[in-house]
Parts: sequence; C-alpha cells; structure tokens
Amino acid sequence: MDNETITLSELEEAVQRYETNLVNFSAITMTTFSIIALLVNLYLLSCARNLRRPVSVNLRLCVFLLACDALCSVCYILTYLINIFFSHFSNCTSLLLEVIKMSTFTASVVTLAALALNHYVGIVYPLHRNFFTPRNVRWTVILAYIIPLTTYLLIFTIFPGGLRAHKAFAFFDNEGCAGLQIYRNNYFRATLVGPFIFFILMLSYLYLHILIHMRRISRDPLLANNTTRRNNRKLLITILLLAGSACIGWLPTTINFLVPMVMNLQKRARLYLGIFAQFLHVAKLLADAFIYASRLIEIRYAMYVSNQSVQLWIMRTFRIELTDEKSSSTVPPQFQKYLSETNENRSARSRRVKSEFQNFTPKRGGSKRPKSVSNVSSACNSPSGSKLLANHQALKPSKSVPSVVVQSKSEAKNNNSVVVKSVRLSVVSNPQQQY
Repeated sequence: MDNETITLSELEEAVQRYETNLVNFSAITMTTFSIIALLVNLYLLSCARNLRRPVSVNLRLCVFLLACDALCSVCYILTYLINIFFSHFSNCTSLLLEVIKMSTFTASVVTLAALALNHYVGIVYPLHRNFFTPRNVRWTVILAYIIPLTTYLLIFTIFPGGLRAHKAFAFFDNEGCAGLQIYRNNYFRATLVGPFIFFILMLSYLYLHILIHMRRISRDPLLANNTTRRNNRKLLITILLLAGSACIGWLPTTINFLVPMVMNLQKRARLYLGIFAQFLHVAKLLADAFIYASRLIEIRYAMYVSNQSVQLWIMRTFRIELTDEKSSSTVPPQFQKYLSETNENRSARSRRVKSEFQNFTPKRGGSKRPKSVSNVSSACNSPSGSKLLANHQALKPSKSVPSVVVQSKSEAKNNNSVVVKSVRLSVVSNPQQQY
C-alpha cells in the first residue's frame, strides 16, 4: 500500500513537472515570437512615414492595423512576463492587462471590418466610394480604441470575481483580486466572445458578396480588361489574406473561450488548446506584416525609400564614397510604373515637387537650385535683363492668380521620377483689351 502511494505521488510530481516545463517552454517561445513580431511591425510603421501622399483610406486602415499588431505584441510580451516569469504580481494587474489586450484585439477586428466595408462599397457601390473620408477614418480609429477599452473596463468591474474581488483594485498587492473567479462565469465568456463571432460572420458575408459581384462583372467584355477592376481584384486578394489570417488567429482563441461552457476538458487538454491558440495568434501578427510587405506596393516603396535614406545616412556618417552613383539614384523597375501612375502632393501650397531620390546623390544633396532661378537672378542684374523684366511688371498686382500644377512630359521621359511644375495664370484687368 505504501509503495502504491509513493508511486502515485511520484507520478503526479512527474506530470506536474512536465506541465510546468511545457508552460515555461511555450512562454519563452511565444515571447520570442512576440518580440520578433513587434520589431517587424515597428519597422513597417517607421517606413510608413515615407508613404506617397495623398494616402488612401485603405492604406490608412492598413497602417492602423500595423499599429494594432504592434500593440498586441507588447500585450503578449507583458502577459508572459507578469503571469509566468514574474508571478508575484497582483491578479488585478493581470486583469488590467487582459482588458488592454482584449481592447486591442477588438480594435483590430473593427479596423479590419471597416477595411472590408470600404472595399465592399468601393466595388459593389462605386458611386458611394467617397463615403469613407480621412476624417471618418480618423474618428473610426479613435472610437475603435476608446469604446472597447471603456466597455471591457466596465465588464471586468461589474462581473463578480473581477477587479472588485477581494482587495479590489489592488494592482501592487500580491493578494489583490484574489481567486480570479470571473473566468468561471459563462455569461462573462459569452460577452467577450460575442463581438468576435459577429465580426467574423460579417466579414464572411461581405467578402462572399464581393466575390459573387466580381465574378458577375468579369463576364462583361467591356469591364474585363479594366485597370480599376484588376486593381480591385489585387486589393481583394490582399484583404482576403488579412481576413484569413485573422480568422485563423482568432477562431482557436474563441473556441478556447467557448469549450468550457459546453464540456469539461482535462487540465492537459486545456493546456494544449491554450498554447495552440496563443501560438496561432502570435503567428498571425507576423503573417500580417509579411502580407503588407509583399502585397502592397505602397508599403514596399516606402520600405525602399527608408532603406535608401538609412544607407545614405550611414555613408555620410562614416564618410564612405559611393562606388556607383548612377545605380544608387535610379529607381528600380518594379516601382517605375507605380511612380508614373501616382502624383505626390506633400503640402497644400503650390511649390515645386522634386523626386525623393534627388536627395540621394552626393553632388546635389538637394541644395542645388534650378537653372531657371539663376537665369532670372542674372537677368535682374544685367541692363538688358531689366528691360525684359519691365514688360512683366503688370502681372505683379494680380493677387488672386490661380496656380495650375502640370507635369512636364519632356522631363518625365528622361527621368524615372515625376517632375511637377507650377504655372501661374495671368489675369487680364480689362477684358476688352483682348480684342
């Protein structure tokens, strides 16, 4: 009898040791992947500063999704540090971190739903495409954080066993919010899972309708070869990849919340399911970054400009000379079509817009003035030039002279970048002088 008791106790200790080692190994692995995902998303966010203006609504939402993924990575890192590596923290701190993490998840879900809705309106109802403006996107981003954060704080406070448990709101006490009974409440679990299920069903409906609509349009010979339709198809594939990665990353977490409401699983089964769900969610954070970098040419071009600027800064700092100046200043062929089809307006003022790569050549350095300016200044100093400028003095009093921005075709053929000129239109004071 004593031998059987010793054998059972040793077996229980071995099982407990195995589970502890499994939790520690998974925590180290998840923390490593979360740090990698954080660094990749922060790199893409830093490159997003070089996006060509004006930035479209879809691109704004994609950049916000990058910010959500970066914040999710931070939440996962803090979760493993507080709950596993430094377990002496208060349970109230763990609950507060869970509130922030759930708010970030919800913000990313709402942003992905807004991206799908904008794509749906742009393809199915193209006449109402301007409904989503940058101002609406800005308010959507703000509310996508404020409303979920406020809601989850109320939920974790109202339900028993949450932040109002024994030693309520004791974030720096080891015995604060003791028990964590809130996770055993089925109504609490249903409240957390409900919004995710709703948004997943809505995304499925929107993209199914988009696929049916685009298949119907592809049969029309007049619209089959349209460039806009091809761009919509490419954007559809990109957002479908994002939605697919979101569903793969969120569904196991949702199932992990719903299974205890339906059946009682063993401790090891729940442990395996939780590790698998968290691994898929962290992998989703990395997959989104690679989808942005591979599918969106705007992000790839911003990455190229950022890399070129960093390379130039390093060469200037360490005084390294360029071996091939021509190759460093030319645009790669993969971006030439993109640059020729888009115009950048970085400011509302009508000023001369130069190429981004003009600053990369060490000879110019972006400080050399155009020849036309030097010619005008030399004409002012010469006696013959004063006579030429005297004929144009009548154009100065016109205050409300509009400016038109046109593209120089002759310079655009010889240069890979887009050169924009500002042309001022003269205003005739007396219309009868024209005849």
